[in-house]
Amino acid sequence: MAPGVGNHHAYVAMTVRSVMLLLVACLSASAAAAQTKSSTNAPREELQMGISVDVVPVTSDFTGRQIAVFGTIENPNRLAQTLNEYAVVVSITGPVEDIVVRRKERVLGIWMNRTARVYRNVPTFYAVASNRALSAVADNAVLRDNRIGVDHLSLSLFSRGDQTFISPAPEFANSLRRIRRDKSLFTEDPAGVVFLGSSLFRATLAIPSSVPIGEHTVTAYLFRNGELLASRSDKFRVERAGFERYLFTLAHVYAFWYGLIAVGVALATGWLASVIFARK
Repeated sequence: MAPGVGNHHAYVAMTVRSVMLLLVACLSASAAAAQTKSSTNAPREELQMGISVDVVPVTSDFTGRQIAVFGTIENPNRLAQTLNEYAVVVSITGPVEDIVVRRKERVLGIWMNRTARVYRNVPTFYAVASNRALSAVADNAVLRDNRIGVDHLSLSLFSRGDQTFISPAPEFANSLRRIRRDKSLFTEDPAGVVFLGSSLFRATLAIPSSVPIGEHTVTAYLFRNGELLASRSDKFRVERAGFERYLFTLAHVYAFWYGLIAVGVALATGWLASVIFARK
């Protein structure tokens, strides 16, 4: 074969090979672009949630109970499910109130309340359940921005006497959190959320006997790799029931008649006691 013919064949083979490589590269780029576009247009994850109760009745023998919250992750990412990347946090927040935190100091050998701080809009009850420790769910900045966790509750310093403060008072805030924790009014359970399937979860939160009366808000949060993806809220009420509800309504709605009845009962009790002791 002539040298020119061999060079021509080599040139043609090289050209065909280059065209094939270019075609493969174009197909790969198109596939990657299509996959990126598909993932971009994929719907974001959402939460659906339901509470086991609408009303929690409180009677004289009420010793507390547990609230079950069921939910599901809609439009989940299959890879995230396989790698167990989803974290769910469920919280219950009770009615808010202004609360005074006092610090005792020793004066002339006697312990007295000397310094006080007033915090506004403090939850009377706050419980958190999650499927892992909050420190593993997201960093402190994200938890603080969304007020998730006892240590990340927003405790706004209101005043001392006639003065209004802007600077924080961490020792008073820590004491407030500690007191509420000791009374089981602020709780955290890092194992309170359990996945019943790839998308279905259940949260169990304890309601103590000292739970405040009023409307409570339940909020579920969905995280993935420290990012808050979705949240959902619902409410239930804690109400007095039975004879306690009758007395509460009588005392607050019909205060005048409640006072008359109380005086009458006291007089009748005193008269009956005097009769019994007089006979003895």
